[in-house]
Amino acid sequence: MMRVILIISLLFVIPLNSQVPIENEWGSWIMLYGTNKISDDFDIITEFRLHDYEVFKDLDNQFVRTGLNYRIDPGLSVTAGYIHQYSKTKSNISFSENRVYEEITLKNKFRNLSISHRYRIEHRWINKMGSTDFSNRMRYRLQLSHPLIDKFYVMVFDEIFINLQESIFNQNRLQMGIGYSFGPRFKLELGYLKNHFSSTNYDLLRIGISFDTDLRKKQKTG
Repeated sequence: MMRVILIISLLFVIPLNSQVPIENEWGSWIMLYGTNKISDDFDIITEFRLHDYEVFKDLDNQFVRTGLNYRIDPGLSVTAGYIHQYSKTKSNISFSENRVYEEITLKNKFRNLSISHRYRIEHRWINKMGSTDFSNRMRYRLQLSHPLIDKFYVMVFDEIFINLQESIFNQNRLQMGIGYSFGPRFKLELGYLKNHFSSTNYDLLRIGISFDTDLRKKQKTG
């Protein structure tokens, strides 16, 4: 099974091995992701990220996401929500973005391999130097994970971003990494992420913390 993951990873890497310039410095992404159960079928999704141009310094952008997730069945869920992002370029130009999004996630397993397909559409209002532009974007992410030993697991994903207007290709993200489950409700992941744009590539260290909470009211007994 590990050979399958390696082969799929190589298939993702090959299209990115072009003559596009690569940034010399590694950057970093720190992510905090929460799934907060409010009923048997509904969750509130929370996510906060910090992106740095260099590892743990020179802030690139701040990212906040929330959403309402509905589980139709164990392998199918739909989510709608809101994203706010604030960024500053290396030339000290700042801009902000507000997004409304809808997504569908499909999950299944093949033996010990967990497979996830996520389809998302985003409606984006981008404010730069006092001017606001509107655009739509679609995203598709394929994610695979497989247990290793004890509570460790390996994971890989590839996500492509497509503009729904001219200049169709927006970006592609490929990540490979390792995770550790402290329990059913808390995970830590460490990985390498290649963020590919039409004009440049970024090499990133990605650290992710995922947690689940149960906000349902407990029934009183007795």
